[in-house]
Amino acid sequence: MIGPPLPNQVERRSLPRLQWFLFLTIWFAYGAAINSGNLVAFGLQQAGVEAYVERHHLYLEGSHVQLLQVQPVVDAFLYNEHIYPGKQPGQFMLGACVYFPLHALGLSYSSNYLLTAALVTFFTASLVTAASAIAVFRIALIFTPESRGIFWPLLTALIYALGTTAFAYSGIAWHDSIATGFLVFAFYLLLRISRKTPGERGTNALAVWAAAFLGLTVTTSMLPFFMVVILLLYFVALRRWNSLPYFILGGLIGLSPLLAYNALCFGNPLLLPNIAGRYSDTFLHLNWNNFLSKLNFYLRMSTLYMPVIWFGLVGLLLYPGRLQRERFAILGMLLALAAYILNIDANGTCQYGPRYLLPALPFASLGLIGFSFFERKGLRWLAGSIVLVCALISFAINLVGAMQGAMLCDFPHSAFALYVSQMLHGEMRSYPLAALLVLPLCLSLVLFLQALLNRNPQKTRVLTSVDES
Repeated sequence: MIGPPLPNQVERRSLPRLQWFLFLTIWFAYGAAINSGNLVAFGLQQAGVEAYVERHHLYLEGSHVQLLQVQPVVDAFLYNEHIYPGKQPGQFMLGACVYFPLHALGLSYSSNYLLTAALVTFFTASLVTAASAIAVFRIALIFTPESRGIFWPLLTALIYALGTTAFAYSGIAWHDSIATGFLVFAFYLLLRISRKTPGERGTNALAVWAAAFLGLTVTTSMLPFFMVVILLLYFVALRRWNSLPYFILGGLIGLSPLLAYNALCFGNPLLLPNIAGRYSDTFLHLNWNNFLSKLNFYLRMSTLYMPVIWFGLVGLLLYPGRLQRERFAILGMLLALAAYILNIDANGTCQYGPRYLLPALPFASLGLIGFSFFERKGLRWLAGSIVLVCALISFAINLVGAMQGAMLCDFPHSAFALYVSQMLHGEMRSYPLAALLVLPLCLSLVLFLQALLNRNPQKTRVLTSVDES
């Protein structure tokens, strides 16, 4: 079954330019908000990077930087007389790719910790999350009827990027944020495959990349593992059997860093860090009281930290029949993540909002496209106005979280009021990249608005020249 055709590709200049400036605006905003609170509190994310590059080993001990001296408690464990992080290695590997040239240029954690950690974060989690927002925009463009313009796709991307806790965690080299970005890339590429005829040129290359990103998702975080399984089933449902060998190849490429890491560190390519470290609070188990407690927790936290996300879940129910397969895939991923996080003991502990919901946010945001299918223009305007107001509230909440930090232990029901009070009393963090990024942020925002205003509303949307291939 072939999905609906791509929109007519006629407006070849303004939309690619719009997407680039949107990406830069979001990325620079993320970078400007990177703060000292997160950089200090989440030192584990930097400790692995330093160990890989400076000492050329995969365990954590040996750092001369006090902030990076990790003890085998909570998020790190002792295995064969070495300390390892209780995390998937993808975040450290990606960070090492950034830190290696920085270190070669003379920058180091020991000489300037905050600037170095900020740059590593900016070129990893911030970059991937910003790029995933553009992937969400492109997916939304494919879903939205051509006659509706780009209001809903643009709103969807901005809500995901700035109106959810993805914003609050964009300034941390966080494994779940990076894995979420990889998962979105994979879904976008699989969607591209679904719009091609069997055997069409470029399908095999897309299959390799899509599977590689799925493999990298698992290499980076186990949280969205069952969501990856749903996308594997989505690929099977496409019946692109000629591309199956390429898909398998891509998956092996994406998983190979994880398998090598497990073999080198734990002697078994299939022995994952959380199993080697015996983090039983992340193991699935069925307990009715735990399920209800977690359900109440996530319902309350989602409402307090990103109320706009509920409109996305409602909007998924409004998808038309032509998007039934995609709706099932999105709902399947959301339910798969819910089934996992509602049946484990852990809930994320110190956090600003429910961080275990990070992988769900881009897909829940895509539900907003459902409102674009209202036939009556008045209903679309009403829905858009309500969603926009709620989005602004969610943006304010997560802007404060991005600026003040996500390491909030024993957090109250809502940390927003607490953080605003701190900021009003002058208890602000420092922002290592803000001085460097404020001017580029303003410039990219102006250029984005200019590209948006210069679009011809009479012309049909296009994706980009990439989508022509």
